[in-house]
Amino acid sequence: MGFGFDQLGKFESHGWLLVCEPKEVVESLTLCSPRRSYHGVESVATLVPESHNHPAPPILDTLRIRMAKTIFCAKKICRTVVMVLFVIGAGTSIQAEASDRPNVLLILTDDQGWGDLAAHRNPKISTPTLDALANESARLDRFYVSPVCAPTRAALLTGRYPERSGVAGVTGRREVMRAEETTLAELYRSAGYATGCFGKWHNGAQMPLHPNGQGFNEFFGFCGGHFNLYDDALLERNGTPVQTKGYITDVLTDAAVEFIQNHHDRPFFCYVPFNAPHGPFQVRRDLFDRYNDGSIDEKTAAVYAMVQNIDTNVSRLLKCLSDHSLDEETIVVFLTDNGPNGKRFNGGMRGTKGSVHEGGCRVPCFIRWTGNIQPQSISQVAAHIDLLPTLMQWCDIPLPTKVPLDGRSLVELIRDGADPTLADRSILTYRPNPMQLQKFGKAAVRTNTHRLTIEKSKASLFDMTTDAGQTTDIASSHPELTKQLRSQIQKYVQEITPSITAIRPVPIDSMRSVYLPAVDAKLEGGVGFADGISWAHSWADRWTTTRDRITWPIEVKESGRYEVVIHYVCDSDSAEIVLKAGDQEATTTLPRFTMKSVVRPDLDSKATPRRMLTFQQHSLGVVDLAAGVSTIALQRTDQAGAMIELNGLTITRQLP
Repeated sequence: MGFGFDQLGKFESHGWLLVCEPKEVVESLTLCSPRRSYHGVESVATLVPESHNHPAPPILDTLRIRMAKTIFCAKKICRTVVMVLFVIGAGTSIQAEASDRPNVLLILTDDQGWGDLAAHRNPKISTPTLDALANESARLDRFYVSPVCAPTRAALLTGRYPERSGVAGVTGRREVMRAEETTLAELYRSAGYATGCFGKWHNGAQMPLHPNGQGFNEFFGFCGGHFNLYDDALLERNGTPVQTKGYITDVLTDAAVEFIQNHHDRPFFCYVPFNAPHGPFQVRRDLFDRYNDGSIDEKTAAVYAMVQNIDTNVSRLLKCLSDHSLDEETIVVFLTDNGPNGKRFNGGMRGTKGSVHEGGCRVPCFIRWTGNIQPQSISQVAAHIDLLPTLMQWCDIPLPTKVPLDGRSLVELIRDGADPTLADRSILTYRPNPMQLQKFGKAAVRTNTHRLTIEKSKASLFDMTTDAGQTTDIASSHPELTKQLRSQIQKYVQEITPSITAIRPVPIDSMRSVYLPAVDAKLEGGVGFADGISWAHSWADRWTTTRDRITWPIEVKESGRYEVVIHYVCDSDSAEIVLKAGDQEATTTLPRFTMKSVVRPDLDSKATPRRMLTFQQHSLGVVDLAAGVSTIALQRTDQAGAMIELNGLTITRQLP
């Protein structure tokens, strides 16, 4: 393994370099240039000239060096790297680049509740790897996320409450995180890390909202909120469709393992947001049969089988670290994105996914850094917003300064088991009303002792030290505390309402094709969403009359000519539609394309059937789009009335 001087620490002064030179077992050493190979052990600080024309500066007389050790293993040689943090001299400023920044493996599962682990006293499930990881980790026992998927992901990536970044829900562009936010991946990439995301994104699909636009050099997975088929899924790699073979969790793990293998000799940030055990409930039949013994319902049996598969794949990720001797050089974080997606064992907590109560927001969070973090259980409250500042402090990376963070560093808490500066903190939870974002939705305020919840404008207060199941409302007997906590969330909601009510135009990129799904559109007239569902993979139907109108707000980055392609089904050869873009119109008669929907597979026989449909593509022509915010609209011009089913539009810049 080679270490460049920019990794070990390069310190320039008057044409000289201060480097960390190995005393023994030197395989190769080059002192005159950065980014050369460097191997060895038992290092000492040495000052050597970059050029023979420059004598040693007088700062040697006042040199102060603080050293820290990190053990790296490669080719069965244990290498100690010395990190020189700073040198102080007469009028000379010398800064060091940390040589021993750890890797980070961040694993997030989807809809796995706190109780979906054997380590949390669930007798029905088998999770040996995650149980072992818990025993090797600092376990944040009262760790909170948002009630649903996309907000948790935004908070995790930014260190800010999700509504500040514009995220207010899970669909209809309410899941979109503004591109201006500074993400974990951007911070790591700016510090020289390789960055990769492998799984479900759910914070925006178009550049620069796409993972590749938010700091990830590599992305493999999907950008929507859920997926229809978990076997042989059609995923994407950096914007290019990829037909995969195998079960989706296995396939995503394959890609993450490959990323770690390819970057094991440099710092990396590997984010693995698995989409299981989110529905549909699809998993290997033999795993499902192990749990489907009649003692639990089919949905729960499928969830437990999916979690067991996750456990197996987490084992593969951890083994990859061990195979490359990276256990001591890698911070491993495991958490889930919200409470369980159904009523099942959850430690007696109130509520499930979507609820602002404990059961909807309290999740497991395990942090392992072998040799650096003491395994222990920590009871002080913490949240998703805290992981960014914590990881940045451990990795010696400056925090973003453009906007304030809501999260707090947990370094002292994890080191000492308690942090007095966090004793009086409050953690805010807000779930906006998706249909009326300007009105107050549901909320909670969490302290180390109490929970305030607000639902349907009613505030309730619970003493969590004596009433963990939230059965007794004590708001009337503690009016001052209720008022104080309620004022905190009211102030926050007032601050973020402009953020979540702002229009979210679809960015039109000039370098990549942009897909505008029907679920992102505004529907007018009689047109609606298939089966009344406006989540990912749904589509618009009942588009039959000239009164129906479908519109998308767009923001074109660069003026130019763009082709617009429609994805549709229509059992007619006379359906005529008009595309309106600014002051331009293009009218097209759609070729007949008939297709029957099919019900997607689901091991839960009581689940509401969800349909899938294959769509045809047809060009609507090329239009001139000016840079800026505008609207694209579709309307029918024919009177035939044959229903058009619409999946969306693809817009592609035409090269001159």
